[in-house]
Amino acid sequence: MSRNAHQPGRAPSEELLRLAEQGARNIQAADRTQLARADKHMRVALGAHYGSPRQRVFFVPLVVGAGFVAATVSGFIPVEWLAAGLAPMMVGVFGAAFIAPVAGDGRIASEREWLATRPFPVTGYFEALQHTPTSGALLLTRVRFAGEVPTPDLVQGVLGVIDANPVVRPAGDRTYLLQSGLISGATGIRVNRVPVYRNHRIVPYVHRLVDKVLAPLHATYPIDQVELTRAT
Repeated sequence: MSRNAHQPGRAPSEELLRLAEQGARNIQAADRTQLARADKHMRVALGAHYGSPRQRVFFVPLVVGAGFVAATVSGFIPVEWLAAGLAPMMVGVFGAAFIAPVAGDGRIASEREWLATRPFPVTGYFEALQHTPTSGALLLTRVRFAGEVPTPDLVQGVLGVIDANPVVRPAGDRTYLLQSGLISGATGIRVNRVPVYRNHRIVPYVHRLVDKVLAPLHATYPIDQVELTRAT
């Protein structure tokens, strides 16, 4: 028997208590940072797909500057005004291209309302958007039917309407696992020669999956639950 087994009530030293308290603060700070990053990934994905107020602001100097340039080229205003038009136009171009489009609370509320009005519960949508963006993502959809189950070939055929490379396989009682083809995260944007990825194409994929694939299936084969996850 070890020596410490005779001393179960030994109190930790003040130094250990201090270190434990410091470590707990570090863990909490890391959790807050991770949650903030996940929230930003989701908002950028929605903003890139639907557009965002933050990015639309840059269209004002873009349009104004383009108007000045066009008027100068057409001879309606003196050529000396060309620089006055180019400056705001370039601000608009670079702002619209490189400032991340962040969706507001209203857009998130609209997406929640869309989910709430589906004829079956859908979970995991926002979590899929919160993942760190990559060059390509695979979406896994677990579909549990309430009663009679369609054949795998039928499910795969209907899924093929929106996805050219799906995989459908049984995953338990009255359940199928639907794996998407690779969903690109490319944006064509580079910052310091590093490509920028976003989860924006997952947004329309999920909408089409739910409304164009699962809803028609549900009309004949009632669906009990839909759960979305990202493949790791």
